[in-house]
Amino acid sequence: MFTGYNFIDILINLVLALIMLGIGLSLTVLDFKKLFAHPRSLFSALGIQLILIPAVAFAIASVSGLSYPVKVGIVVVSLCASGASSNLITHLFKGNVALAISMTAINSLITLVSIPLLADLALYVFTGVGKQIWLPVPETIFQIFMITIIPAGIGVLIRKKKERFAINAERPLKVILPLLLVSVFTLKIFLNLASGGTGITSRETFMILPFMLLLNFAAMLTGFIISRSAKLPFADQFTVAIEVGLHNTALALLITGTILKNPDMEKPAVVYAMFSFFTAVLFVYLIKLIFKKRSVDPS
Repeated sequence: MFTGYNFIDILINLVLALIMLGIGLSLTVLDFKKLFAHPRSLFSALGIQLILIPAVAFAIASVSGLSYPVKVGIVVVSLCASGASSNLITHLFKGNVALAISMTAINSLITLVSIPLLADLALYVFTGVGKQIWLPVPETIFQIFMITIIPAGIGVLIRKKKERFAINAERPLKVILPLLLVSVFTLKIFLNLASGGTGITSRETFMILPFMLLLNFAAMLTGFIISRSAKLPFADQFTVAIEVGLHNTALALLITGTILKNPDMEKPAVVYAMFSFFTAVLFVYLIKLIFKKRSVDPS
């Protein structure tokens, strides 16, 4: 399952699994029962992620003036549903973690169909040539379970069996887990290609950066405005914003690098990974600062 992965990629996956284990320590089975008993937030979030955000990405790519492969890369990033890093931010800001994890799992399975269709459309729109894309289904499902579902489930089980231990572990983990995540992604970004890094130049970074920032901000704002208009609970509003605004760059790199084998298409995902964690943290901090006092959470 790890064929073609280098040490840094394996390390990132291990850290993401550890993060999901830590998040699971804060959850109970009841949290998921409540979510699926009242699934309006989940369905709203899935609709935003699968329909609106790709449309925003197509619009941004169309007006960017960047090369055609980079435009395709922008769209591919928007198609890759959120992962463990978005779940971590939701956990840190006391959002609806059960909603975040459920979105990550369900979205990841839906994208087995949606990514090939929409990525092929992007290839046709921007290059005039489509290419039938097949995601490695066994590997993708394996990653979803090994990095997200199983570690979080183990955390929930530990919480059930050793509640005091889980509660005591929450505070130090809120410091340790973000530091681990930032550390491994810093290695990924700045190491050279031979060491498992990206090798992107500063000139390329600054050319692509404004458009990826726009995608990130537009996605989070769209998620927040729609979920607020739908009168979802306040915790669900900013949870949805995080989940639809913070994309899975590891999956985007798999598609553009391993499947499409185009280094230029990889670059938007690389640039996006440099800042999206921090902008998501800033966005939610400001949202809570501005709106929390005005919000009445019926839950």
